[in-house]
Amino acid sequence: MTIRREEMAETVSRYDPSRVSVAVLASHSALDVLRGARRYGFHTIAVARRGRDLAYRMFPVVDELIVVDDYRELLEPRLQEMLLERNAVFIPNRSFAVYVGYDGIEERFAVPIYGNRFLLRWEERTGEKNYYRLLDEAGIRRPRLYRSLEEARGPVIVKLPEARRRVERAFFVAASGEEARERLRRMMEEGLVDEESLRGMVVEEYVAGAHFNLNFFASRLYNRVELHSIDRRLQTNIDDLNRLPAWVQEPLRGAVEPRMIEVGHIPATLRESLLHKAFEAGLRFAEAAARLEPPGVIGPYTLQALVTPELELVVYDVAPRIGGGTNAVMAWGGQYSSLYFGKPLSLGERIAHELRMLLDRGGPRALGEVVT
Repeated sequence: MTIRREEMAETVSRYDPSRVSVAVLASHSALDVLRGARRYGFHTIAVARRGRDLAYRMFPVVDELIVVDDYRELLEPRLQEMLLERNAVFIPNRSFAVYVGYDGIEERFAVPIYGNRFLLRWEERTGEKNYYRLLDEAGIRRPRLYRSLEEARGPVIVKLPEARRRVERAFFVAASGEEARERLRRMMEEGLVDEESLRGMVVEEYVAGAHFNLNFFASRLYNRVELHSIDRRLQTNIDDLNRLPAWVQEPLRGAVEPRMIEVGHIPATLRESLLHKAFEAGLRFAEAAARLEPPGVIGPYTLQALVTPELELVVYDVAPRIGGGTNAVMAWGGQYSSLYFGKPLSLGERIAHELRMLLDRGGPRALGEVVT
């Protein structure tokens, strides 16, 4: 049975306002969430997988560490009861969506989630609910989607999961559909992708441009969409190869397969003359999400965009939850956040600020406005 928003609002209304906790799956952007929650006086809970818990023991931002053998243990009643006893509001990140799964989150995870749990599924590229549909509804330009490699015209980017690690990308760029077929054949021989990878494959036109992750925040407290910060991805080994001079790259041609596995983020800014285009996209996305998956976006979301040489903004991916780059600006806060608050806030702090202000103004019942 699907978790109902009204049920979660009722659950959170019974919380002890002096003992509200912020919980998060210990991965992705958890350190920023935990640090922000701590700064606003919340008890912090990190749910870590055994063998990946060391960082959450070493950094003093975790009040309570719950160690599990598998993240899907979050769907077990005993763990959910533990979180509910601690008056927990759970902050979803990409790792939560991937490792726990959309069906489990929507039907079995009976802990109040900050944001719209039903919007998480729209991050996928396939299925009825996908981000291409969201972007089209919003009227936001995106790369053209080809139905097959045979249909492709010109350079393409092929997006598909790895064979051994489904959460990792086996993305690659090719000059044509024919070249992409040859690359796929080699990747299958090397075991990088398999038949299941191909079933999840999409083929997009390759759009040349500088990439930016635009981190927004849809505030129910202030009834506005904020541009909070911008970051860029670091990907191995494509960034490693890009740093090499041409005379070093040439001997490696064909010997080293370029990969696009995300391993980090760095802060960035966008020239001011482009900020209006960023806001247009952010507002349109929020409006489209509200139409397609009510109540729409609550809290953080990210549009991953390219700025072309013609200074057009093209959105090639979305994250309908906290983005992975927030730790990149954790120490000094989001570049644009001080324009709203007179001081810089990290995105983790921005989430905690929203929760704290709602709680102080209206008690735990007010948290029902921002949980599902």
